Amino acid sequence: MQRNAEMERLMPLILGFLCLALVVGIVLHVFYLLTLQKALYRVSPWNRLLEPSLVWLGLIPVFNIVWNFYLATRVPDSLRNEFRERGRDDGSDYGKAVGLAYAILVLVFAPLSIIRQYSRIEGMAFVSGPIGLAALVVSIIFWVKIAGFSGRLVAPFHREDGLDYGRGDFPDDNFPERGPQGPPSAAIRPEDPGHFGPR
Repeated sequence: MQRNAEMERLMPLILGFLCLALVVGIVLHVFYLLTLQKALYRVSPWNRLLEPSLVWLGLIPVFNIVWNFYLATRVPDSLRNEFRERGRDDGSDYGKAVGLAYAILVLVFAPLSIIRQYSRIEGMAFVSGPIGLAALVVSIIFWVKIAGFSGRLVAPFHREDGLDYGRGDFPDDNFPERGPQGPPSAAIRPEDPGHFGPR
């Protein structure tokens, strides 16, 4: 009887904590999807394998378990296409392996968490807990990787001509070639033609 009374007192606190955790989880997931959308917007339309607005299908419960596989492949492959076109491909998978690992972990975790909730099988928490934690960690790694590659698409880059350019500085990436170079300023002497210093 006393135990039931304690549970009744703690129930609002437990429900409040669960609601807070749910809200925080949704907010984080929204920011995660915003990062993926931004990365796709920075990819040229002809290099995209997924329209940016479609990342929001990841908010649909249950369906998002399958959609994670789509995001894990299409977003990195779109980035790869863009970097290759710009001649800046580093040969990486652009986070594809990490994204697939996250999708697989979620696929395994989802049924285990349901079984844990509705069955009395002992020890399920020791199985589903680490898998859920691993999924969280891997999702953060994927998130950071995509954000990093997305940032590189707008950052200025160094070319062999010694100048730094950003995308959009010149139409169609027709960057100007550096013309013939004169002598360094330290090599100019007062008697050289065209010297405007004091005689």
